[in-house]
Amino acid sequence: MTSKQKISNDFLEVLFLMRHRVFRHIAIPLPINQFAILAILSDEKSMTFSEIVHKLSIIKQQLSPLLDCLEKDGFVKRFPDTKDHRRIRVKITIKGRRFITAHQNKIKSHLETTLSALSDEEIKEFDNSLQTLIHLFGKISILH
Repeated sequence: MTSKQKISNDFLEVLFLMRHRVFRHIAIPLPINQFAILAILSDEKSMTFSEIVHKLSIIKQQLSPLLDCLEKDGFVKRFPDTKDHRRIRVKITIKGRRFITAHQNKIKSHLETTLSALSDEEIKEFDNSLQTLIHLFGKISILH
């Protein structure tokens, strides 16, 4: 049986490999946590602070400064919730949507080029592994 410690070590190695084999070749002019917020918001009309915090598994105190930077750059807007004016909602702007779409396309294109080094069988195995990871990450939470 595989130990949790081995899984943790292997996971860190995968993150390291992703960073050094894929992402270091792609310039994203935002910190990764701000990029993640834009990616999440690009799939939604708007979200509350709590919804964003839950999706990113961070605390609310971490979110405010990230949103401040994104709002200053014109990538997001905050506005009162129409049903509960005590709550604030966040929406991606057109500028933010264009930014995230362009950079996601760069990442996808780079990954597709990188995958050309693999055989058809390896690509199928890689795809199966990714589907398994997506499924398993849907079942676990990094933060308690």
